[in-house]
Amino acid sequence: MNSRDVIAKSLAENRAANQPIIGVAVGSGLSAKQAIAGGADFLLALNAGRFRMAGISSLAALLPYANSNEMVLDFGSREIVPRAGAKPVIFGACATDVTINQDALIAKILGRGFRGVNNFPTVGLIDGTVRQALEDCGLGFQREVEFIAKAAKAGLFTVAFVFDEHQGEAMAAAGADIICAHLGLTVGGKTGAKHAMSLESGVQLVNRIFTAVDRLYPGKIKLIYGGPVSTPEQTEYFYANTGAMGYIGGSSFERIPAETTIEEVTGKFKNFIRLKRENESLRRELLKKKVFDEIVGQSRLMQDLYETVSKVADKNVNVLVAGESGTGKELVVRAIHYNSPRGSQPFIKVNCASIPDTLLESELFGHEKGSFTGATSTRVGLFELANHGTLFLDEISEMSLRTQAKLLRAIQQQEFLRLGGTRPITVDTRIICATNADLYAAVTQGKFREDLFYRINVVTIRTPPLRQHKEDIPLLVNYFLEKIRDKFSRDIRRLSPAALDALMQHNWPGNVRELEHVLESAAILCDGDVITGGDLPLNSPGQLAARSDNGALLPNMPKTATASVERQIILGTLNQHAWHRQKTAQYLGITRRTLLNKMKKYGIRERE
Repeated sequence: MNSRDVIAKSLAENRAANQPIIGVAVGSGLSAKQAIAGGADFLLALNAGRFRMAGISSLAALLPYANSNEMVLDFGSREIVPRAGAKPVIFGACATDVTINQDALIAKILGRGFRGVNNFPTVGLIDGTVRQALEDCGLGFQREVEFIAKAAKAGLFTVAFVFDEHQGEAMAAAGADIICAHLGLTVGGKTGAKHAMSLESGVQLVNRIFTAVDRLYPGKIKLIYGGPVSTPEQTEYFYANTGAMGYIGGSSFERIPAETTIEEVTGKFKNFIRLKRENESLRRELLKKKVFDEIVGQSRLMQDLYETVSKVADKNVNVLVAGESGTGKELVVRAIHYNSPRGSQPFIKVNCASIPDTLLESELFGHEKGSFTGATSTRVGLFELANHGTLFLDEISEMSLRTQAKLLRAIQQQEFLRLGGTRPITVDTRIICATNADLYAAVTQGKFREDLFYRINVVTIRTPPLRQHKEDIPLLVNYFLEKIRDKFSRDIRRLSPAALDALMQHNWPGNVRELEHVLESAAILCDGDVITGGDLPLNSPGQLAARSDNGALLPNMPKTATASVERQIILGTLNQHAWHRQKTAQYLGITRRTLLNKMKKYGIRERE
């Protein structure tokens, strides 16, 4: 297998691993060593690199300071090839050199240990009268094409710089292994080019070149070089918007950074895409963990809920989440979405109860300009915005029968018409609905379509009311106190035993949402860093102690109250009134003697 085949096989393996191909144009042995350490796939020995190392602009490579081919043969074979190891070194050939014929030059290149060639210096960087004169003398771009063709036949790996689609087609036809779109002198640094095409213009040019090459010679390796591209972020922009498979850099690696950082910079170029993907993957995993962490509880009911969510998340089925208000239905829906293959795609929520039915259809499916009075422009609907992601329809029971019919068709066929539209719009959207109503009862009453009910109800997840898993209240309290510390800058350390008892006794008609609001209110109003029973604004039959209009505690505690709760309330009220017994008794609505008896009963002493 000749050098050309070996290099092509190595680069193909590189692409199979989803790594960009990185070539580094160097002018010294030190640069070569550092670029190899950074992960370069191949090196180019160019006379421009030699000038850069001498502190001279790369533009000098186009001027007749010395014989370009002899210069590269000299420093390339002495400094670059010996330090390259298994990495191929590509010879920057001046194909328009009239002092040696092309066949003799190729023989010398092979004899000095180079494994490939590149057309540099190139007349592609020259324009105007000089360029025309070179073309007229037979020393123009066509001579570079002929050289690349001969080098390829000789078994050398060939890298062709091209400046437009016609040159790209010509080099591809000549057998060039790599077509590199050259965007001009590299911008950047104090001594670099100051003006160049924009990234957007560069993308347009590269796409024209690569499209022309692919049309006639598909499968070519396609790279970019120079112009506005000098950072990993800019190369990623080209990878995302063109068919570029990698980058060749010269000034970006040698001139712009100091030599001591060449290894670091080359490594960044080599690994930018991989690290970005790893970071995105890590962010997705952290988001998955976060949405699950927001569903708090270790009870059997909550464990069953977690298991069900895990089972349905990666299944592309529609889900109905049912439960009372405040039980965390939206948290469950988000957990399903972000733990599904659609987790990186849009998550769109619409509350069907908050939008008038006359507008809901337009919100869901969008409308065309002029479809109704006030429709001054085309509007994309939420169904379309959620394409490839998840559409969350909250309070689905509030949707009218008319809108239900259109929703049913969209779910069945995965397509719909905008209001006033005639062209079907196809989408791939997962539907998750939530309701606190009994949808089955609504079906029997004719308020909800039976066919839609079964379409959205492939799997039903029921969020349990808090009164059914009160054993999770301590965990929920800790979770909400942590949020309260950040939200209100209140360093609330804990709840008193009486306060926790009060929470455990409460019936929680508002479920977890009510618990959060109770704790927020108590945290804001309490005087210290411990929430006591008297701080809790519980105003339902499950309340342990309630304040009357004049601020006194009612004496008739519920029968469910424990002795520890009563003790804590008395102790908290004594502290509040600086241990003044009479004021404490009046506040509690009991006599002073009763207070003293209770203090004796519970062993309450002032030093507490």
